[in-house]
Amino acid sequence: MIVPAHVPVHVDITTSMVAVVTVLAALVFTLATLARPSRATVTWGAAFGLGVLGAYLWLAGNQTSDPLMRAAASGLLLCFEPLVWIGLRMHLRRRVVWWPVAVYLAIVPSLLVLTAKTPVYLLTFHTVFVVSGVFAAFVGYELLRRQPGPRDILLPLALASCAFIVVAVTAAVAAAMNQGVSTDEQLSTLRGMNAVGTLVLSTCAAFTLVLMVRAEATPPSAIEAAIERARWRLLKAGAQNEQVWSLLDVRLDDPADLREASTGSTFAMIADRFHDDIQDALPAAADAIRIDDTRAIVIIRGSEEAVRFHMRDILTRISTIERGDSIDGIRASASIGWATVASTGYDYDELAAAAGAAAVRARAAGGDRWKLSTSSDAPAAEVEAPTSVPPAGRTTLER
Repeated sequence: MIVPAHVPVHVDITTSMVAVVTVLAALVFTLATLARPSRATVTWGAAFGLGVLGAYLWLAGNQTSDPLMRAAASGLLLCFEPLVWIGLRMHLRRRVVWWPVAVYLAIVPSLLVLTAKTPVYLLTFHTVFVVSGVFAAFVGYELLRRQPGPRDILLPLALASCAFIVVAVTAAVAAAMNQGVSTDEQLSTLRGMNAVGTLVLSTCAAFTLVLMVRAEATPPSAIEAAIERARWRLLKAGAQNEQVWSLLDVRLDDPADLREASTGSTFAMIADRFHDDIQDALPAAADAIRIDDTRAIVIIRGSEEAVRFHMRDILTRISTIERGDSIDGIRASASIGWATVASTGYDYDELAAAAGAAAVRARAAGGDRWKLSTSSDAPAAEVEAPTSVPPAGRTTLER
């Protein structure tokens, strides 16, 4: 009887990295890029696409012991963080600065390949590794500075990016202090760290980015369609010279503090109740557009007295916690900016800017109140809204 020879199956960290990165890229492509196409999700899809290409080049380089292939793979993998950062700024509607990312993407892979067989490769790798850590710091800053999403969704990528910074700086310091260690040993350690870091960072990034995109309450296309309807209503009112139209900008006070004090699911309940309260306080003819979890734009027709009545009702409903559906005893409040067509005109953008600036003034004055726009109000985009204001004791009804 012939016993077949036992052929061991060897699965190392490189093989695992290729499999995991491929699966994560498929998740990002299908659940983010294709499901919610935008400049941000396309950029994140490109980041994971480069990650997959880098992982397969890494596997091929290990199998063939080709330093050029390993260097190219390292360069592609290190391009992941800059693309994630620029995609975050697109997603959060912040000013996009492309040139540092473009310079990094163009120089780093080429520089690593050109120095792969030279004595300065180790120094070059440490340098670009630290620069990539700088982009990781940018990612952590974008996620944590204004709390763009629920805290439990943001933490995986934020913590992984912070860990990336620590590893990059530690590796550079260790290389400078351990002059007696051979270059081959240092490169072997760096390759292992790179493989493990790729697994951890790509996993955390995939979960955070996909959940952040999927957690958006209203797709951008629905918001744009609602705003177009509001534009049409205002233009029609202008054509008929109706002077009793107003635009309200309703903003939840202290959203960052509320997110910090609650879990993601609890904050989602707070946001839903905020928008439900707005809808319940408005007449049937008014339109309330849910811009995001903490902000709504209202187009309303009525006299000044009627609009004041509805604003009082909105503020009272939002700040009332003695109800059966109160959420962990958390008291919310809102600030409202009010712009009328009689003083601002019928252009939606001008009305929204004036109401937004008035809402910023209301929040700066303590929140839980409304403010009427004035001729001195700057566009809302030019006003830096405070991230935290002192808690208001009661609803203040003032112009």
